[in-house]
Amino acid sequence: MSLKYLHALLFCLLLSSCTATPQLGCPYEGEPDFAFAAGCLAVAHGKVLVVDSRTGGLTPPGGKSREGESAQCAAHRETLEETGLSLIPGKLLTVFDTGFHLYACAIHPDSGQIAPAVMEVRRSFWLDLASFDSVQWRYPGQQNILRDILMSNVSADTSDTQAD
Repeated sequence: MSLKYLHALLFCLLLSSCTATPQLGCPYEGEPDFAFAAGCLAVAHGKVLVVDSRTGGLTPPGGKSREGESAQCAAHRETLEETGLSLIPGKLLTVFDTGFHLYACAIHPDSGQIAPAVMEVRRSFWLDLASFDSVQWRYPGQQNILRDILMSNVSADTSDTQAD
């Protein structure tokens, strides 16, 4: 590989305008919501999918919507970019005070393993629910809201896929 090619690839990845994994179309079917930002809450085998943000702290995967993009499709796209997993957005679980929409998401059968396509997060992983209260969360109050959602069993075990 030429040095020029490597520089172009690195620049592309830093801008998050290209990915190492193929982009899957949005699997959401239903009435769209529209929001500034959205993300997924996925639970599998007693673990919740989280990302460790570059600014510090854990949070469910998600991010800003693109112009004309539904909140559900933004949740899918951002989760795919940050974790490499294709999730199917379902029920709206909560809207944070920032306007961030959080959806219960199921793992798509063809999703594969965690393999982030962008470098906007430090890492993506399945957090054991037993460790939920012992980690630092990115946003104040988010931990309590997420705990309430998880404890109310609104977000059930969403996959037969192995959580690694």
